[in-house]
Amino acid sequence: MKKQASKFLMGMLFVGTFFTACNKDDKAPENEEELITTVQLRFTEVGNASNVLTYTFKDVDGAGGAAPSLNQQIVLAPSKSYTMAVKLLNESVTPAEDITLEVVDEADDHQFYYVPSSNLNITVSNLNVDSKNLPLGTTSTWTTGAANSTAGTVKVVLKHKPGIKAANDPITKGETDIEIDFSARVQ
Repeated sequence: MKKQASKFLMGMLFVGTFFTACNKDDKAPENEEELITTVQLRFTEVGNASNVLTYTFKDVDGAGGAAPSLNQQIVLAPSKSYTMAVKLLNESVTPAEDITLEVVDEADDHQFYYVPSSNLNITVSNLNVDSKNLPLGTTSTWTTGAANSTAGTVKVVLKHKPGIKAANDPITKGETDIEIDFSARVQ
């Protein structure tokens, strides 16, 4: 009787392992990372909608290929406020895919961070929010102070935080989808 029970348990273990292995292979990856080749920051001066500035980062062949390009330094006027909208593209395919739409659709799992260097007189606030009223940041307000005599940087980071996004998350939490240091100046 013990021998039969032992064979039965071994058989069940084998069958369970076989079906588990098959199921793992058949599953599609959950929330597959998006390829982001292009990041555009579009600034519209508050109170002057005709003053629109666009700054672009491109790395069309992705990490490890040709060097990425930044078209120019972000230059914002002193003592102004700008509404900034970020646009994310995958230009490795034709037509280019607008990844911004996916990030907005998955807003509860994403968060942008904008970190100006300490020598810049730029404050970033009013990030748009997700369904839980947590920061998303596809749009924000950038306010400048006095002109700077030297350039600095603004670090732009998109974090992917499926199921772990919370209030006051540090920039280190989650997986990094994109991280770029834009050269910047207030003048």
